[in-house]
Amino acid sequence: MKERILRIFENAPKDLDAVAIINDVEPNLDINFFYATGATSGLFEGCVALLWPDGRSEMFVSILEETSARSTDAELHVFKNRVEREQLLKDALKKTKRLGVSGSGLTLRQLSDLKKFTEAEVVDVWKSIETVRAVKDTSEIEHLRQACLITSEVADLVPGMLHEGLREYEAAAEINYLMQKKGASAPSFSTNASFGANAAEPHHLPGEDQLRKGQCALFDFGALCHRYGSDLTRTYYFRSVDRRQRRMYEVVLEAQRLGIECVREGAKGKDVDATARRVIESSEFKGLFNHSLGHGLGLSVHDGIKMSQESDLVLKENMVLTVEPGIYAAGEGGVRIEDVVLVTKNGCEVLTNAKKELKVI
Repeated sequence: MKERILRIFENAPKDLDAVAIINDVEPNLDINFFYATGATSGLFEGCVALLWPDGRSEMFVSILEETSARSTDAELHVFKNRVEREQLLKDALKKTKRLGVSGSGLTLRQLSDLKKFTEAEVVDVWKSIETVRAVKDTSEIEHLRQACLITSEVADLVPGMLHEGLREYEAAAEINYLMQKKGASAPSFSTNASFGANAAEPHHLPGEDQLRKGQCALFDFGALCHRYGSDLTRTYYFRSVDRRQRRMYEVVLEAQRLGIECVREGAKGKDVDATARRVIESSEFKGLFNHSLGHGLGLSVHDGIKMSQESDLVLKENMVLTVEPGIYAAGEGGVRIEDVVLVTKNGCEVLTNAKKELKVI
């Protein structure tokens, strides 16, 4: 983790004495805690990671998390109660003048507590950490490859589970089961199974709707491996597909193809978005693509960066993002096709390889 910490300080404001990453309680855990420490197990509620300019790290953890913390290379301090926690942190920070914090993950309660054990000037360095996290290192890419492989294998099994009367929540549960059976620790986000008109809602929550002939069936899901998550979407048609549905699918597939072709080091995220968006906007489905083309992936399924109309992102080698154009027709249905790409110097590598030709089940 030393290299990650050094990169954080290289990108942070100068003259920082240390950076503190502080967890509250679930769900208010700062994902940067796990990035900086490399901890792959444990919850770490109320725990603190201190990072130092020479690349060292210290973890202040409850006795509950001691075993999980010992899997990292951080110097470990174990506390039994809040009084011990406060004293340990006071001692560690007594010479600190300027202290960086991860403002994007810091709750107001923890900021208030921070003032109890240090009088240092607090500097928000969340953007610096986000910049570093955007470019993945070797181990991160390996974890993402594993997650993408599991997700792709499960996606190719989905058509075989579809049948008349299948409920959305049943499909989502089966997908989650298959991912974990193949080695995922959990889904990387709530699995989306959307039938018929529900597919027009990009973040639909699976319900009791049943699959019927002539409906589209959209599935958006990902696997979590070593805390790193994948994200893939496929859309199928059940028993039949009409002319408009076929056309909708073909337009989205072409938009994605051209978008992926534009991904390479040095490309602007907004230009990649524009290339894919132009295909949809020049079709009869103009105005029905209502989100960005893609987002970063990593410890978070929306990992800071994105390719959108308003993005100032310039792609760098070893960034990992989704490419996911979609068309959403309210009351009718929708199509989204999503893959994960790894940016390379001369293009990109598609990490998800599930079949995506139009398929009628």
